Amino acid sequence: NIIVFGETGAGKSSLINMLAGDDVVVVSDAARGCTAESAPVPITIDGTRYVLWDTSGLNEGERGTVPMGEALYRLRDLVRKLKNGVNLLVYCVRAGRYRDIIKNNYDIFTQIICEGKVPVVIVITGLESETHMEDWWDANERMFTAPGMKFTGHACVTTTKGGGLFEKEYEESKKIAQTLIKECCLEKAWAINSDVWFDQTADQIQNY
Repeated sequence: NIIVFGETGAGKSSLINMLAGDDVVVVSDAARGCTAESAPVPITIDGTRYVLWDTSGLNEGERGTVPMGEALYRLRDLVRKLKNGVNLLVYCVRAGRYRDIIKNNYDIFTQIICEGKVPVVIVITGLESETHMEDWWDANERMFTAPGMKFTGHACVTTTKGGGLFEKEYEESKKIAQTLIKECCLEKAWAINSDVWFDQTADQIQNY
């Protein structure tokens, strides 16, 4: 089980669609999350099955519209579906300037929800115009490490084909993201004690 998180417009749904090889998740078109609830998206990488979970509506950030109460309801729904545990967190961030919401989302998912027990990787999206996508991370890594964020791995990608203009970059990005997941996913999932855990987590998120 892999949780894909990040604020609205970061490219979560596009990343999932790229990995799935099909448009299985509706892509948000504006300033609101568009996925009513978390639905599993199964993918296969080199013969191994993974299940991706989109978290739209849980952590929309500055441009989202879902109230805290509804977000927590969706979190409870997601946790119940993840009864077999979590193997990896994928943090989707669109390339751009640093904002506090980036660290806030990181803390909520890695430290509060998963209690620091699940590896987290970061996927930087929106890099189709870069000559070498990886160069973006070399130039901006400190933007994430300075506030205390730590990642098991990273990928610099584009999740759009741009009408065929970025077909090569898109296919390269898909392979990079697949390799990241394959190398960083836990063999044994971290399991959540849903009832006790949820009450504690809901309080921590609201007080964060």
